[in-house]
Amino acid sequence: MKSHNFYQSLPAFKEFNEFIVEKHFFRVPEDWSIIITDIKGSTKAIAEGRYKEVNTLGAASIVVARKAMEQEDFPFIFGGDGATMLVPDHRAEGVINNLCGLKALAINNYELDLRVGLIRVSELYKMDKIVLLAKYEITKGKFVAVLKGDGISMAEKLVKDSPERYEIAARPDADADLDGLSCRWKPIPSKRGRILTMLIQARENENQVYGEFLKKLSEILPDGLEASNPANIEKMTYHSFADCIRGERKYHASIINLKFILKFIQIAVSVLVFRLGTKPIFLKKYEVSMRTHSDFRKFDDVLRMVLDCSDTQIQQIKSYLEKAYSDKELFYGLFETDNSLMTCFVEGLNQGEHIHFIDADNGGYAMAALQLKSQMKEAKNT
Repeated sequence: MKSHNFYQSLPAFKEFNEFIVEKHFFRVPEDWSIIITDIKGSTKAIAEGRYKEVNTLGAASIVVARKAMEQEDFPFIFGGDGATMLVPDHRAEGVINNLCGLKALAINNYELDLRVGLIRVSELYKMDKIVLLAKYEITKGKFVAVLKGDGISMAEKLVKDSPERYEIAARPDADADLDGLSCRWKPIPSKRGRILTMLIQARENENQVYGEFLKKLSEILPDGLEASNPANIEKMTYHSFADCIRGERKYHASIINLKFILKFIQIAVSVLVFRLGTKPIFLKKYEVSMRTHSDFRKFDDVLRMVLDCSDTQIQQIKSYLEKAYSDKELFYGLFETDNSLMTCFVEGLNQGEHIHFIDADNGGYAMAALQLKSQMKEAKNT
């Protein structure tokens, strides 16, 4: 495969459980880079009740990167308080510049510090690390990346441990265009009992460990993963006009511009339609499709899921993971709450033109990561 259209040329698989099938994965070209973003001090921000803002900036990383890619599809994983993105080197400078604009916006409008780091894939290969990529079609025409290999965790470690070399400094003149980012839905209540966030990392025999867990999960969730998708459309409600405007205001360096005025009008119409009016057929179709366009399960060398489960199902999942952890098969992190969060990136209302990032309220992935990291640290010290 040629480097410049490597991701576009990848064959896609359509069943999520196939992420354990080796033939779907291909070696990422050397002339690509891994870009890591995350919010510094996110644990403190979550404790202050600001996880929605943290979550928004994590999704915004992908939105501004997309603008620099000039509509060229690229692999990314949304991680709650940030994102992991892979881009060809000839696009990296544009993506970094846009992310630096977002970094400035995060400081000025959110008082949050967005870390932006870059590692060249060729450098990871010189360390004998592995970076493999596959493509999962979540619905017709919309794909999400699936990443595999120890190069992913190494990239994150290098950015955090060696910021002087790998972290990108702020650029005062950079700008961020968040057009298409939408966070207008209130937290979505569980309809089955609780929202469970899971992070699972196999210690060895990866395909076997993940395969056995997926088999057990299918027994615990007999209706299938899709039935536990937390994007419960019938329970979703739009924020008020005032709340939508307050959120939109933070997407702009200044409200004295045409883009904000147009967004003001768009929000007024959207609130009227979604909260008060009768929806036209095309909006009803879009609303239903949000469920199939959501990324509630993903894999980037860590299995990440946000599921709507009953208390009994959660207990069964916990029991299985605790035993697997005791048997030194895997590490895991769990977090429970009542609601999920949906952050939307909408380039159009048609099939394949939008994606909806799913996380759990009150910390979600970020809080589950604390338990996962604690287990890994404990194992390293014993």
